Amino acid sequence: MLRPTETFPRTVLGTERLLVRPFTAADAPDVHEAWQDAAFVDGAPVGYPYAAADLATAVAWCTSGIEQRRLDGKGVGFALVPRAGGRLAGHVSLFGADWEARTAEIHYWTAPWARGRRYAAEGAAAVARWALTGCGLRRVHLQADTANVASRRTAEAAGFQFEGVLRSLAPTRQGTRADMAVYSLISEDLRAARRPVRG
Repeated sequence: MLRPTETFPRTVLGTERLLVRPFTAADAPDVHEAWQDAAFVDGAPVGYPYAAADLATAVAWCTSGIEQRRLDGKGVGFALVPRAGGRLAGHVSLFGADWEARTAEIHYWTAPWARGRRYAAEGAAAVARWALTGCGLRRVHLQADTANVASRRTAEAAGFQFEGVLRSLAPTRQGTRADMAVYSLISEDLRAARRPVRG
């Protein structure tokens, strides 16, 4: 049973280029538009409820749905917003939190108008490091379709380590099955990165 303290705190993170903050109702039109994008829909897992979802669903998700996940201890979601101003750039979320094992999975997407700027990698790196250094997690992991080169590059740019491939793991919207590449970032990775090089 979850103890009351086993939830992610509500917070705002900062990176060089981004504010990584909770979603608000004002984000809903951009979220809705991103959910309609053909690349988003095609790459979404079978049964993913937000692929091509309507505006009312986006409003509910931004104002209460993603926050309820946090309150339930299951995860936390962040909007990626450029510090310089402009539209929502993307989303990073932790989900499937296992507070006994101290692990969670990470998910990210970039809005179509913000692609090519490595915002998802910057946001994912910030969220994963916050979870490992400030929230008591020991492992943050993700799965990416081996054919999704952009998602795999994002994972690597965010500092995640490739672990291997789970073959024929997930059904696709095209009627095939996808091999999924597994990546992780663990507490020891961060300590190793801070360790001075001797030579």
